Amino acid sequence: MNTNRLLLGALAGFFGYFMSGYLFYVVLFKDLLASTNPGMASGQAEANMIAIVVGNLMGGLLLSYIFERWAGIRSVYTGAGAGAIIGLLTALSYDSMIHGTTTLMTWNGVLVDTFIYTIISAIAGALTAFGLSYKRV
Repeated sequence: MNTNRLLLGALAGFFGYFMSGYLFYVVLFKDLLASTNPGMASGQAEANMIAIVVGNLMGGLLLSYIFERWAGIRSVYTGAGAGAIIGLLTALSYDSMIHGTTTLMTWNGVLVDTFIYTIISAIAGALTAFGLSYKRV
């Protein structure tokens, strides 16, 4: 396993998660998410950017590790598909558990967030594969 390539893929995945996460969660679907997840409306007033950066970096590292170590994914198209599947299963798992153990989410919220996170993970997966395909590393 090439560590430099792994880290470049993780950085590219982080960029995909961070930028598309901002676009989808803060700009495009903020009101829809608030209406489908009423319990989250009472969350903290200001986002904890350090936690968001760490979370997105770990998400990028997860995709990069899977793609580099086990799957050998280097194609943007294949990375998008694998990222979407990983994102779909991850979001559906966590959101269902949050819905089952708290009052933060509704089933509609689970479905909306899963849909959005699947798209974000597809973007991050495509960028991760692109980062892993870089030849000079």
